[in-house]
Amino acid sequence: MLSAVGGIGFISISAAYYYMSDAGDDDALTQPQSLSLIWDTKAIRHIGNQYRLIVPVENSAHALSNLLRAESFNAGASIVSRLNESITHDFETGNTVLVDGWILSVTEARQCALASTLQPD
Repeated sequence: MLSAVGGIGFISISAAYYYMSDAGDDDALTQPQSLSLIWDTKAIRHIGNQYRLIVPVENSAHALSNLLRAESFNAGASIVSRLNESITHDFETGNTVLVDGWILSVTEARQCALASTLQPD
């Protein structure tokens, strides 16, 4: 049986590893793969700006980055794989948002929003 302190320490170490292991993957967070096939960076930023207007509590790069990292399922997989899993899961569960006439997974919309905070028009 783990003590409360031991359990918290384990969670803290696991969380620190999880976030540190993705430190070099920030570019993947701002590049929605599927959307990049049909939109240029200007369109992605536009969608991101629109999403941030719809969901103002997700307006900062820090908040968006944390949300994108937290919604990933398989901590052992690459950030791109985890994001793709999250996108698929969003569509399967109806976790979508209508932005500028497009139905996007919330993960995709957050990626666009993060891109818009880091690369303003």
